[in-house]
Parts: sequence; structure tokens; C-alpha cells
Amino acid sequence: MAKPNKILILHGWEADPQSNWFLDAKNFFQNKGYEVFAPYLPGNYYPRLAEWLRIIKQYHPDEEWILIGHSLGGVAILRFLEQATEMIAQAILTAAPIEPMQFTPIANFFPPEFDYQAIKKNTSKINLIYEADDQMVPLEQGKILSRKLNAPLEIVPGALHLHKLDLRILEKLIDG
Repeated sequence: MAKPNKILILHGWEADPQSNWFLDAKNFFQNKGYEVFAPYLPGNYYPRLAEWLRIIKQYHPDEEWILIGHSLGGVAILRFLEQATEMIAQAILTAAPIEPMQFTPIANFFPPEFDYQAIKKNTSKINLIYEADDQMVPLEQGKILSRKLNAPLEIVPGALHLHKLDLRILEKLIDG
């Protein structure tokens, strides 16, 4: 398998490609020689899973791709991997919820329960990053996802729903 050279960064609910750490990550990995894409995912307060999946599919992710998703962007990656027709190199999910909790506008991303077997079959490597005291997506959801996907879980300090992220963590997961 070729070394992945393309990265797709997906923002979360009520965010955009310029917010949080996404633009910094795009610039950082471009400077390391990767082709990096960070599209705007429509819907703002009322996102639609079908629209987000359509955008992911436009990139035709395969074994050359690393998909990074924050929060609901991570959920979109999981849903994409359930139905992917080609294996991707790596998925990195940061603070991805496994249920809508009290947030009705994102309920269309859930249920059904994730098809964890299909997700594992369609990616060579999955990594999870969650905050220890996240007030939006509890760490317990990351622990459940880690068990179901047999994926390593990186726990970082903080409680801001990973609105800030040390890019060295991503670098280690991608290049390490």
C-alpha cells in the first residue's frame, strides 16, 4: 500500500473550515507535503448527513487518504466508512459523539447503531482523540468507541470539546 498523501479534514456541527484548529492543521500538513482539503459542510445549525456524505464521496477517498473529523465530522466519517467501497489509509476521530445526546438538530446522523465491522473493514488504521473533561461529548463515548473499533484512544487534558488541539498529536498519529 502506498504511503497516504492526502488528508481530508471535516469540521463539526456549527463550525467551519476556518474555526478551531482546522486551518492550522491544513497549513501544517500542507507544509509537510500532503494535499489537504478542508471543505465547508453545509447546514450550520441543521446539518444533513446525506449532504455531508455526498461531499466526502466527491473526494473519492481510498488508500492514499487520511480522514480527520472533529465531533460531528467524525460521525460523518464513521457513516462514510460503513458504506465505503474502497479502504482508506487512516481515520482520526476527535471528540466524535456516538449518540445525539440532547442535540435534536444532529439526530439525523443517528441511529442506527454504527456498523463497527464495516467501519473496521474499510480503514487500515483508526485513532481516537478525546478530552478528559469534555462538556459536550463525554470521554465515556470515546471509551465505548475505542472498545467497539479496537482503536487506540488518546486522552488529552481540557474541557472545551477539543476546540484547541496540539498538532503534534496529529503529526505523531499520522507520521509515527
